Amino acid sequence: MSWKASDVSVRPTTWADTDPASLAVEAAWGTLGWRLDGDLHGEPDPVSSFLGALAGCLLMSLRIAARVRKHELGRVAIRARSNEKGHVKEIQVELEVETALDDERLHRLVEVAERGCHIRQMIRDDVAFTMTVRRTGAA
Repeated sequence: MSWKASDVSVRPTTWADTDPASLAVEAAWGTLGWRLDGDLHGEPDPVSSFLGALAGCLLMSLRIAARVRKHELGRVAIRARSNEKGHVKEIQVELEVETALDDERLHRLVEVAERGCHIRQMIRDDVAFTMTVRRTGAA
């Protein structure tokens, strides 16, 4: 069976362009634009941007999973970090959740959110990934 581009639903195009004199990159998706900077002049580097996308994706996925299951969540926050230099070898995620869910339900909800996060699924198996969950109170 063959397919053609019109058979696939495609996300809006994201593009990037760079200045030949620096490591700064201008990126855009639709009318939204942002900068990345490998020289660290005030803009995030590509790894920090990826970690931000990962955190945002996990948060959205967690909220969706909670909504579908009619679980109450209050404030939810994520801190994501990786090794500082070279290729990413490990990613550590700290998830803080304000909820009255018992530990078993919260653990299951986090598992569902992790599987539902497309950015999380892009992380290679050779990159160590750890996520710790901390309850901050009842929602």
